[in-house]
Formats: sequence, structure tokens, C-alpha cells
Amino acid sequence: MNICRGMVLILLFLGAGISDDELARSGKIRENAPVKASVEITIHAPVEKVWLLLTDVTNWPKWQPDISASKIAGPLEAGTPFSWTTGGTRIQSRIALVKPYEQFAWTGKAHWAKAIHVWKLERLSDDQTLVKTEESMDGFLLTLFYSSKKLEVTDRRWLDRLKLAAE
Repeated sequence: MNICRGMVLILLFLGAGISDDELARSGKIRENAPVKASVEITIHAPVEKVWLLLTDVTNWPKWQPDISASKIAGPLEAGTPFSWTTGGTRIQSRIALVKPYEQFAWTGKAHWAKAIHVWKLERLSDDQTLVKTEESMDGFLLTLFYSSKKLEVTDRRWLDRLKLAAE
């Protein structure tokens, strides 16, 4: 194997050849990102109720007080852009994956950072839902301002507030 071909294989293995959109469409985050988190929670509500809250982007500020504004520019389907503001930062996002009652994923960009956020829902019983969320972030100098621990705390807050709204 020549050196060029070997380097291409290594880059592909590390995920450098796969776009954020492609990863999100397959329900995956960027595993080699410098900032990432994975958290889960059991919600005592039917998966249908949890799904409706999670995917109603326009109404996120009603149950997620960290979000001051959100607006979707079309139907809930892959490719639809939406924007939202959290902590004074406006994020430009695009829906990547919609599998009703199972998976919801999007990509987002703000300033120098880009992210992939994947949500997975699992029906535990008629009145319980396991919600798992994974997120990865990458960008120029991101780790100087943000860490995996901070992302985990933020994602835990999302889950706690989703649980509160659903129950």
C-alpha cells in the first residue's frame, strides 16, 4: 500500500471524509470530536408525547428556558433549516434525521463551532420512554471555551426539562 492511499484510509477511518450532515442522517455523532457528551433519562410519559414536545422546535422556549427563541423554516423533515437562540448565541441548524417516535437529529453552527445532536427514544412501556441524547462539537479553539463536561451538564438540563414538561 502506498503512503497516499494509507493516509486516505486513515482519514476516512477517523471520520474526516464524512460530513456532519452524513453522520447526523445516520444517527451518529462525530466520535473523534474534541467535545462530546452522551446522557439518558427515563420519562414517565408515552413516547408519542415525548416525541411531540421534542420535535416541536418552535415551542422549545415554552419548556426549555435556556432557549429564548426558536423558529423552523418548514416541515419537520430532513433538510429543513431552523434557528434558535440559547445563552445569547444564535444557532443555525438543519434537521438531518426524522424517524417518528425513534430518532431525531440535527446539525448546527454558531460562530466558530459546529455540532451534531442526536436524540433516540425507546418505548419502555405504554407510559415510559427512555430518551438518550448524544452530541458532538468541533471548531477552532472550541476547547478553550467549552468542554465535554459543560456539554454534558447542558444536555442533562435538556433531558430534565423535557421530563418535567412531559410528565
